[in-house]
Amino acid sequence: MQRRPPVPEIAAMAQSLRPRLPDLVERATRRIRDEIDIYGPSGTVPEAELRASLRRNIDSMLAQFARGSEPDLTEPSETGRLRAVQGGPLPDVLRAYRLGFAEVWTVLTEEASRRQVDPSVLVRAAADAWQLADEYSDALTSAYRRAAAELVRAQERERSALTEALLSGRITDRGTLWEVAQTLGLPRKGPFVAVAAEATALGQEPLGDVEAQLAAHGIPSAWTLRPDLHIGIASLLRPDADDLTMNVLQRLATSRVGVSPAFASLDGTGQALRYARLAMSGQPAGTAEAVRFQDDPLTVVMAAAPEAAADIARRVMGPVLALDSDARALLLDTFQCWIDAAGNATATAQALHCHSNTVRYRLRKLEDLTGRSLQTPGDTAELVAALRAVRFLPGTTTDSTPP
Repeated sequence: MQRRPPVPEIAAMAQSLRPRLPDLVERATRRIRDEIDIYGPSGTVPEAELRASLRRNIDSMLAQFARGSEPDLTEPSETGRLRAVQGGPLPDVLRAYRLGFAEVWTVLTEEASRRQVDPSVLVRAAADAWQLADEYSDALTSAYRRAAAELVRAQERERSALTEALLSGRITDRGTLWEVAQTLGLPRKGPFVAVAAEATALGQEPLGDVEAQLAAHGIPSAWTLRPDLHIGIASLLRPDADDLTMNVLQRLATSRVGVSPAFASLDGTGQALRYARLAMSGQPAGTAEAVRFQDDPLTVVMAAAPEAAADIARRVMGPVLALDSDARALLLDTFQCWIDAAGNATATAQALHCHSNTVRYRLRKLEDLTGRSLQTPGDTAELVAALRAVRFLPGTTTDSTPP
């Protein structure tokens, strides 16, 4: 809308009203404080600040009515920024602005009546007045949203930094821990769990909006993103929080996810994260599953000492690993099925769709190659550990020769 020159009668009235600015401010202050809670006695905007803001904005409006040029939007923009910082809801801020503008227009019409200005002059001026009101409101809204977005970004940065410090174990003072917990929205006492999810691409969050998903179940949590990990801590105060948390993690997982044992105090968060990372690392690469540390302790031990685990695989399974890939896979798959079937050859044969004698033949061949007996508990434990290492540690099945 193209701006028209100011209406001479309105311009003259606006100029004459500027000395009455204190009265205008008082009228607008009373009305706003009576009708909008955030400006009231217990609101977030102090009365002195409201008065100062109204003085600046009303003076700007009157000057605009007087000159009719392109409006100076500095004051509404600054008001929008300040209210965002103070946490005032945007609808309330805009309503206060409209009330202040309405008071100015009311005084102008009263003055026009006193001066017996032709009503058609007011009709013409009204369109310009409400165009100006829209421009002021738009400037206020834009500034408010920019400031609010920056506040959210700053809060997210602070939250991420505090979560990182908590999970890395850098905060040890109990009082500081409680302050951090309060800032993050976590309870002071446990139980808690730490979670580590593998980030397969830089900047990717493999658990997506996990914080919001857990919050929907009444489970507070805090998360941060590292280049290679998405890590977090979740409260398990709810009686069913453990199962709910695992269900959410399983549903959201797009990569390997490890979950620590439950721990009671926030000063154990750093160690809990190490357990979560071990549980994550113990899974085969490329999987998308959430695993608890305590669900697979043998694999966790392997992940904690991968070099030693690989050495066990070579020493125990060396002759098997030296076979060609098909023969090696046949023996290892049969042994794995036999373990899963609790040592029952018949159940193993059913799972592999072969005869039970075939299963026994393959197991005897495994015993012959490794020099270990599945009738001896110690030998069986070594074979199971070696198989687990072969399954979960890359490189143990290539270039392997018997020791």
